Parts: sequence; structure tokens; C-alpha cells
Amino acid sequence: MTIFGTFDPSIANAQTTYGSGKSVTQNLVRNNSQGTSQVTFTGVEDLGGGLKASFLIENDFDAGKDSSWNAAGGEMYTGLEGSFGSIKLGGANTPSLTAQASRQPFGTKIGSGFGGVLGTKHVRNSNSVVYATPVFSGFSAAIGYAFKTNADTNPAPTIAAVADHTDIGLNYANGPVAAGVSFYSVAKTGADLNSNTQTNAYASYDLGLAKLTLGYVDEKLATGVKQDGFNVAAVVPLSANLSLLGNYAKLDVKESTKDKSIFAIGAKYLLSKRTSVYARYVDEKNDNVTAADSVKGVKTTLVGVQHNF
Repeated sequence: MTIFGTFDPSIANAQTTYGSGKSVTQNLVRNNSQGTSQVTFTGVEDLGGGLKASFLIENDFDAGKDSSWNAAGGEMYTGLEGSFGSIKLGGANTPSLTAQASRQPFGTKIGSGFGGVLGTKHVRNSNSVVYATPVFSGFSAAIGYAFKTNADTNPAPTIAAVADHTDIGLNYANGPVAAGVSFYSVAKTGADLNSNTQTNAYASYDLGLAKLTLGYVDEKLATGVKQDGFNVAAVVPLSANLSLLGNYAKLDVKESTKDKSIFAIGAKYLLSKRTSVYARYVDEKNDNVTAADSVKGVKTTLVGVQHNF
């Protein structure tokens, strides 16, 4: 069994502007600005004949709060792996998460637009099975399926209906080139107008002097709203330890003028193989916001330290 984890607190200044024209500035200790603060337990047992059993339990926590545990969930599964690939049961990461996090250098953290400008986020599904193929000449694939849950009003609390989820990802990585696409679908249920579908795509090329990435999303929500967007990103290594990172993304919400955009620039300096310090400036905007209590924009400046163990 292996135990590993991350602590990632940062000091941030965030100015939020509302549709009313009012704004508020907060100084705070943020959590998860560059990585995910967590302690993870994982293990592998060799069953013989090339077959292995494995498990993973990730326990996320808030490194910016007091000494209480503040557990916030995380990836969790048990599975089998071998020459056929791997199969995971429980709450494994989705294939769409790989595509969304690969669209820019900030992963799922501040500056990425994850869960906003990149489209609806898809991290994990409960009651799911995820199968991943071996890598063939740089190509790999994964498919995830989360089982449908029927509504049950007999117990207390009531069990709500959950539609089945299907998620397929195709990826390629070989030398300086990386690319991928994912297809996410949730069946229509109840009062939904549509099934919820999303396509993510990314492609990157490492020029040596810089790594450039392009990303795209197309989504139809269960409410009937359609949206699509793109992003351009870059990582520029200035030395063996210091890199500059940038990302610009925009989301076009159809049948609406309330589009979203984000601009982020950051620097990362490696103090060692396990510890880094970083700084970021992030400007997020929501166009044509008129409601007094709706967020029109957020500007965040932060510095932080990430330690892995």
C-alpha cells in the first residue's frame, strides 16, 4: 500500500463586482489554487498471470481552514488491471475530466475556467464503472457508465431519480503531440427538455520554447440551452525550474447575450521535485449581467505553495 498527498494553500486577493455596480474585496487563504489538497491511499495486489487487483481512496480536505479534517470527498474505486487494460468500480474519474483538464495548463484549478467557461464540469459519477484500454502506439480509450437510479419515495430521506450517464474518451500522446476528445451524455428524465450532452476536444504541440494548446467544447443542457466555446493556452519554460502559464477561454451561451470569458496568467517555480511556489492573476467576466445580485466579474491575485508527499 502507498500513501501520498498534497497540501496547497495560497494567499489571495479577490475583487467581485455585481450587476448592481457594487463590489467587494476579500483577502483570504484559498485552498486548491494549483493542486488538490488530499491524502490518498492506494494499493495493488499481484494475482498472477498478469492480473492485478487495485484500490484507491482519496480524501480531499481544505488546507485553508483550521485543524479539523474538513473532508470533502475524492476519487474512490476498486478494480482489476492486466493486459486487457483496467476496470474500476465505484467513483473513478470520468474520461471527460481528462479532456477538460488537458485543455489548458491550470488543470481544474483557478485560471482554468473549469466548471464555468470550459462548460459543465464532469469529475466523477457515483455507481459507475470505468474501463480504460492499454496504450497502443500512443492511442488510448476509456468508457465510463453510471447506472440509472429509480426514484423511491418510501424511505426517509427520499431517493431521487438519477439518469444513466455514458462517457467516452479517446486520447493520443506521442512525442511533442497530444490530443483527445470526449463525449458525455446523460439521458432525459422527468421535466428535462433534452438529454444533456457535451463534447470536449483538445490538441497541444510542444515546440520546446513553448507548449501551445487549443481546446473546444460544445454542450446541450437538459434545460434546452446550447453553448459552445474555445480556449487557447501556453506554457513557456524560462529555465529548468521556472515556467510561465497562460490561458484565455470564452463560452458562447446561445439564445442569450450572457457569455462568459476568463483570462489567466501565472508563474510556477520548482523549489524541489515535491515543492513549488506559484503566482497567478485571473480575470473572469460574465457579459451583460443586469440582476443586482448576479456576479459580473471576479479579479483574483494570489501566491501559494504546493507540497506533495
